[in-house]
Amino acid sequence: MVGFLEEIFRKIRFKVDLIVEYEGKKLLDKQLADLLMLIDREGSILAACKTLKIPYSRAWESLARIERILGVKIVEAKRGGSKGGGTQLTVFGKNILKHYLEQYSKIGIIEKEYVKPKIPELTIIGSHDVALEKIIEAIKAKGLIKDVEVSWIGSAGGLASIMLGEADVAGVHLYDPETKTYNKPYLKRYWLENKAAIIRGYNRELVFAFRKNIEFKKVEDLFTGRFRLANRVLGSGTRSYLDNLLYKTSLKLKIDPSKIPEIIPGYNTEHKTHYGVVRAIVEGRADVGLTLRYVAEQYGLKYKYVCWEKYDFVVRKNKLNKESVKHFISIIKDEKIKELINSLAGYRIDENIGEIIYS
Repeated sequence: MVGFLEEIFRKIRFKVDLIVEYEGKKLLDKQLADLLMLIDREGSILAACKTLKIPYSRAWESLARIERILGVKIVEAKRGGSKGGGTQLTVFGKNILKHYLEQYSKIGIIEKEYVKPKIPELTIIGSHDVALEKIIEAIKAKGLIKDVEVSWIGSAGGLASIMLGEADVAGVHLYDPETKTYNKPYLKRYWLENKAAIIRGYNRELVFAFRKNIEFKKVEDLFTGRFRLANRVLGSGTRSYLDNLLYKTSLKLKIDPSKIPEIIPGYNTEHKTHYGVVRAIVEGRADVGLTLRYVAEQYGLKYKYVCWEKYDFVVRKNKLNKESVKHFISIIKDEKIKELINSLAGYRIDENIGEIIYS
């Protein structure tokens, strides 16, 4: 028995952490401080994530949460450079990191040395998409690109990652209600006008999905309070489209748009992917959600047609000649890939798929 206890205690390790809070909300711990430190050193969120072995999406959410709590930016685009810039800490980001490290050093812990990471051949960041998942599988199967990194952080996150120089390709489907067009108007908002190209992707059918025992007819039904919504995350194209739809409907019903989160149950419950939305509905945690027809059918849900949307790809101009990006573009032009996309329920291609439609 004594030997057994000695073996257990021999394997026990003690770790010390320093938690920073702001008005009762967690801002930083040692891992997040290391993330900031490595972003500052490497000039890349992706490189920092690879070093720390954490998902890019988790890092992105953590940075967004800190900025949301404090109301200030902690990372920004590094302008210029042969590679189109990169990511750096803002003055505030540098100061909060410096202050954290000063306090942490008082604990007397020896800092860990990090090895410089290997960056993937192709990094795709943006909105979750079923067809894109299958395209990536095809890319790997062909052996053209062995190391592909994918992060589903929403269309807005994809464009921000292109702006920061993190992503090679961003999958986006952002609808602009003023121009009634997709994606192009948003390049200016992310300082990408004349710096990035839009490559035509394909069309996806958006639907309101719900269980077979639910009688859901139209968006106005959400304002009755009888249906729990499974919402997508802020920054996703689907969330953006739904918010615009709810805004217009609230005006039609003469309801203050600011009251939408209070009126619609589940509005603040967010899901990272379309699969997350439909699983919540199937499991009874929600009643209805705006999602892809393909995913709704896969889970045997009923659905109501909403619209066909444009899912395109954004690439920085200076990365169009990168071998992995060229392979990606050639793959989506491949006839077998076109047939695959067209075979998916709620998907259809345009004749100019894979062509630059804006540069």
